[in-house]
Formats: sequence, structure tokens, C-alpha cells
Amino acid sequence: MIEEILWEIGAVKTGEFRLTSGKVSNVYIDLRKLPSHPQAFRRVVEALAAVARTIEFDAVCGIAVGGLPIATALAYTLGKPLIYARREKKAHGTMKQLEGDYARGMKVLLVDDVATTGGTLLDIARLLKSEGLEVVEALVVVDREEGASEALRSEGLRLRSLTTLKKVLSARA
Repeated sequence: MIEEILWEIGAVKTGEFRLTSGKVSNVYIDLRKLPSHPQAFRRVVEALAAVARTIEFDAVCGIAVGGLPIATALAYTLGKPLIYARREKKAHGTMKQLEGDYARGMKVLLVDDVATTGGTLLDIARLLKSEGLEVVEALVVVDREEGASEALRSEGLRLRSLTTLKKVLSARA
């Protein structure tokens, strides 16, 4: 289901792409396209919500930019507060890296679009911890299965995903 949605909206791209992790890949999953397709977006958010309802948490934290629309829709669907983090601190305005209202001790579900090595997820999890928040789990739409799950597990975090890159590619094999 999720795999077909990604193909239908043109989120699966082939070519040569440099990923956030620095790795080069011949496949790119572009989930920034998802909000442009309301029915597909709704189906993905509903699938994420089904997973999220099995986890105990107080707030959703999205990672800008790719994870933010997904996290926003998920938080809205679940009636949970949303906070979000940037990979780097802003150089203007409030100069914050973490935005939104939160309180020390809150349990947070970390949400992003795609996980590769887990570097960004770990960086944001550490930021949240430094702010006194407890990251309970991380949830993504696609796990590329290139080390993210293992990296998060080494820090005591579980990574959940709706699908994997392997499943996405096999849906059109």
C-alpha cells in the first residue's frame, strides 16, 4: 500500500543523488512531494497514526524540512502537541534549533520522512535530551536500511517505519 502510493505520486526517483548522510545513491525517495497529493498524504498519515497509537508519548517532534509536514499532520491527527527541530540553529530571529512549546520531562515521538544512517535522528534525539525531553521512539515513512535502526538501537532508541527501500523497490520489480 505505502509502496504503491510512493510510486503513484512520483516520490521514487532514479539517477545519482547525494543523501543527507553524504552517501551517494541511485534511488531517492522524495517525500517532500507527499503534501501535494492530499489523498496519498492522508493515507500515509493514517498509517503513521496507527503505529503511533501503540506508543506512549506526550508530543510529536518533526525534523525540518522533510519530516515537518508529516509530523504536523500526525500531531494534528492524534491531537498531540507539535514541536520541531532544525538540523542547525537559526542565525536570525529567536536563533532557536528547537521550536514550539514543551516542558522538561515530556515524552516525545521523533518523526522524519526517511532514515538512512540515522545521523540526523540521533543528532535531534540528543538535542531533545539536552532540553530535558525523553525521546521514546523514532518513526519514519521509509527506512533505507543503511544503519539507522542499529545506530538508534545503540543509543537505546527504537526505529519504526512504514516500509523499507527494499519493499518500495520490490513493489515495481
